[in-house]
Amino acid sequence: MNESTAVGNIMDVTESNLQEVLQLSTEKLVMLFIGMGSDEASNQQLRMVEQLVNAYGGKMVLAKLDAEEQQIVAQQLITQLRANAIPVHAFLHEGRPVQVLCGPQTEQQLREVIDPLTMSPAEQIKLQVDALIEAGMIEQALELLQKILQEEPDNHGLQVLQVNLLLELGRMDDARQLLAVLPADAPGIAQPKAKLAFYEMVAEAPQRDVLEAQLHEDENDHEARYQLAIRLVIADDIESALDNLLVIVRRDRAFREDGARLLMLKVFEQLGAGNPVAKRYRGKLFGLMH
Repeated sequence: MNESTAVGNIMDVTESNLQEVLQLSTEKLVMLFIGMGSDEASNQQLRMVEQLVNAYGGKMVLAKLDAEEQQIVAQQLITQLRANAIPVHAFLHEGRPVQVLCGPQTEQQLREVIDPLTMSPAEQIKLQVDALIEAGMIEQALELLQKILQEEPDNHGLQVLQVNLLLELGRMDDARQLLAVLPADAPGIAQPKAKLAFYEMVAEAPQRDVLEAQLHEDENDHEARYQLAIRLVIADDIESALDNLLVIVRRDRAFREDGARLLMLKVFEQLGAGNPVAKRYRGKLFGLMH
């Protein structure tokens, strides 16, 4: 590939380097884009595709071709790919075309093709783990995650996810043991550490349905509301938890020596500084205090 025809993960296709493009696809995913420089819609699509390819870093290459400037090679490729509309998005993988999309495409449509072709086997299993978590199948998600960790035993991000799943299953001792051996700067470790602390705070407290019944009987039962807020944090119902804590702050700052406000600050810390929920409720707390 000549330096004059390539910029980062993007290259221009010509008749002279077409074989090089095919060879490159044996090493990584190549998206061959055939457009028309005189067509603004095609140019808009190309700009979106360029941004998308750059977002995948070095995992893929965009090989772009202007059908008006390179008429012979463009017609040859369009015929071979059996494309029936421009722009053409042809995905070349392991030296051959595996998917051809014709006409304008959304970013999501392109990602649905790109993701499976650029993911490592472990990343593909991680996607399955996320789907199981979303479906509430925590035990199955943990089993699958442990298979990934056999392949990547030093992946601290996945180990942190394992801690979170152990906490979801109530396996506190296992979660503590794993947290103890993880480095302090492991990505995302603050969340399970905070969540474990929340679990310990309500170790002897009633379950959520009991606390909700107590509040139904007496909405000024601040202790029940406080414990319910912690249960809600553990269940990842963060906004409901913060709403309950705001009620306590509004009604009784002396409760637990300003405990509701301090607990809100712990939740903010767990969420992280840039979290939009944390930002919104910091604003609500500030407005209430002043």
